[in-house]
Amino acid sequence: MPESFEQLVELVREDDPTLEHVELAPDGVYQRRSVTLAEATRETAAVLREGFSSGRGSPLIVIGWGKCRVGSTALTNLFGISGVPAYYQPVKTILRYHLLGGRGRPWHLPDGADVVFAKEMAGPYVTCEALFNPIRCLVDAGYPPERIHLLVLERDPEEALASWLDKWSHRVAPERLVRTFVLSSLNAGRMHAYAERAGVERTSFPYEASREPELTVPRLLERVGTEFRPEILEDWGATGRLESADSAIVFPEEPEPYAMPGLHGSGDAYRYRTRPTDSLTDEHRALIREHGLDDLHRRSLEACARDLGLADRVPELVR
Repeated sequence: MPESFEQLVELVREDDPTLEHVELAPDGVYQRRSVTLAEATRETAAVLREGFSSGRGSPLIVIGWGKCRVGSTALTNLFGISGVPAYYQPVKTILRYHLLGGRGRPWHLPDGADVVFAKEMAGPYVTCEALFNPIRCLVDAGYPPERIHLLVLERDPEEALASWLDKWSHRVAPERLVRTFVLSSLNAGRMHAYAERAGVERTSFPYEASREPELTVPRLLERVGTEFRPEILEDWGATGRLESADSAIVFPEEPEPYAMPGLHGSGDAYRYRTRPTDSLTDEHRALIREHGLDDLHRRSLEACARDLGLADRVPELVR
């Protein structure tokens, strides 16, 4: 492990190849064995390969990736309601079993699907979750990179950090949680770089795009090759209970101690919700500026506008 958090941050910023071989020590709760990213990737890919060898074809896999608490579960539900098979962290769940010394179950893709969606979020518990690359696991498992689409998710860093502290500071020491938040945010650079090298198509879709879903969602779905219907944006009813059997999301069986009932709320439509940031300290805000997380967020908004052909609508997304 690098001698300091700052050294680890630099390895992430530089996409340093040695990062793959850094020994990541266990915390004894969410990680019970020392691992490297290279080992974790190799073991996760081996499990995925078992599912991909079943001869079910190669639908386009859309991976929604970003730090946790960026509106990803509601977006996953939206894809499910649209008719796309939608999954909750099937790759990351395999990783979590590995971190605990076990072995996860293969991800079996559905027969006859042209497109599937999976959210695969960075963080929040340990460094390996922050720096783990699910796209690389898919490619290393033999999945065609041209049949993967990386959907990079973002959110205002102050709102996202406030949400992390609210949801997990009773489970993880706040200082460690904040550091994992920073690493998860900065890992976007490594994800973009790997996708470019591997030939994986990318689209940026920050949470603020849900301010105008009637405009952004049709363009997003068109970009990944699936049909938009106006009714999927509202009147979710029971389907809006995101952790219930009524949701349109396929949930894997997560290992203890990762299971956390009540993490996700309910909603009756796909819409933007503001989160108060009063809980953040001046030190939290300074850390966000120091590591350039506000700049990362701004660039994500600009990339979304370009990707969806909305270059004139950036002010509306950030208002």
